[in-house]
Amino acid sequence: MYTLDEAHVAVGFGKFQRFVLIYAGLGSILEAMEVIILSFIGESVKSKWNLSSTQESLMTTVVFAGMLIGAYSWGLLEYMYSFVLPGMGLLSVALMTSGAGVSSAFSPNYIVLAILHFLVGVGLGGGPVYTSWFLEFVPVPNRCVWTVVFSTFWTVGTVIEASLGWVSSSLPYPPICNLIHVLVEKCNYTLFYCNRSLKT
Repeated sequence: MYTLDEAHVAVGFGKFQRFVLIYAGLGSILEAMEVIILSFIGESVKSKWNLSSTQESLMTTVVFAGMLIGAYSWGLLEYMYSFVLPGMGLLSVALMTSGAGVSSAFSPNYIVLAILHFLVGVGLGGGPVYTSWFLEFVPVPNRCVWTVVFSTFWTVGTVIEASLGWVSSSLPYPPICNLIHVLVEKCNYTLFYCNRSLKT
């Protein structure tokens, strides 16, 4: 008869553990992207709605306040209801974070955006649920190594988000460069050039 940890060691790290790693890793990537986007939107929201510096910083503060509540509640929710609905905590974290994040893009005003950012923070507070869920399936002697491997998903998420910001800001440039030969010169320059060539 095995204990749970001995059974994990006997089974090893196989296909199922790889699936759990990818699933939980995707959740970690998405959470990292949601956190990084905060640094991009603060200044644009400030200029769009003429916010004060205090109001701008409150946008980030409400996210961390939500994370404080979420960090406590998601673990409890996962513990209480995972026997009834397996994966309930993971699904709830994903739905809360993505639902509030997408909804915040359509915020009509500052108050609604702050409330939705708070809800994003509540969802982000559930990030450790992914980590603990994944590590429960990993053999005990390998948990340190797989914790480091799992943490790279957060890094991947931050790199993807920064790259998307860079790509979206540079998207207009390739068409501009490729269409340069189609453009005509300004009328004043053409008129000046024609007059000059006629005089010589």
